[in-house]
Amino acid sequence: MKRGPLRCVRWLPPLLVALALVWGAPARAAPPEWAALGSLLLPGTGQVLNGDYGQGAAYASLYLVLLNQFRQHVNRPDYIPVDQREDLSTNTIRINRTTVVGDQYGVGALDVAFYSSFAAYRDARARPEYAARYSTPAPQESLQDLALAPFSWEWLRRPTTIAPLLVPLYLALAPASNDNLVYAPDSSIERDELRLRYFAEHAGVAVGEEAFFRGFLNNDASAAFGPYWGLGISSAVFGLSHQGNAGQATALGATLFGAYLGWLQQRNDYAIGQGVAVHFWWNFLASLAFLKTHEHATVVPFSISLRF
Repeated sequence: MKRGPLRCVRWLPPLLVALALVWGAPARAAPPEWAALGSLLLPGTGQVLNGDYGQGAAYASLYLVLLNQFRQHVNRPDYIPVDQREDLSTNTIRINRTTVVGDQYGVGALDVAFYSSFAAYRDARARPEYAARYSTPAPQESLQDLALAPFSWEWLRRPTTIAPLLVPLYLALAPASNDNLVYAPDSSIERDELRLRYFAEHAGVAVGEEAFFRGFLNNDASAAFGPYWGLGISSAVFGLSHQGNAGQATALGATLFGAYLGWLQQRNDYAIGQGVAVHFWWNFLASLAFLKTHEHATVVPFSISLRF
């Protein structure tokens, strides 16, 4: 992310204040979709539209801090752009401390935007005037609920959680084939630190992405167009948000994964806890597979390198 988008960030605090003055009290708050889209574009905006000025300021401040740190790391000479990391001659992905930390600040900023969008939508849907306008249940899960979901026995014991995770679990435990992409960190960062960092990063990704793509988008689109169209729309948008660079999922792979997570949400009466659990453990187990080396490699029956 270069200077252009960042110039707009300085207008965020006065914009939030202006919106607060225009919309005023929660009784004049915007519809849930406006609140969600407002916070997606400028985290905290939806909270201001809902009349939650303190939350709006908190989301905006956190987003600005993370975005500024991301900008600083990206501009360092040793930061490796995404399109320059893969070395297909050795099937490795080059990374270093600056790149990993910078990426995590950027992902963190995006997660704040995603969750702020969902939280604004959830709080707006809770207002009595919207109770009868939607055919889908209003979201109710808090940040704490979603953060603890990957470790909840309620979700982990289900076959629909265990079955898909057998794929990344196998990849994490099997020896790395020479055909598998693996990380090649330089001396600036150790693999043990990477495991801890990816554990925390994927927790944020699972909460942020499930909150937005399922908690807001799948819920709202299903209410507007029916569950099948809602699932298709939210899955397609989720797929288009992935580009398949440096070990990330392709658009097709992410669309299929998103469809499964959306289906889980719908069968759970639109609760997203199970999706957060599946999303987190898939990503984390996949990252463990990427952290293996090609030393003493043996050929495995198949090769998958997808993180969502």
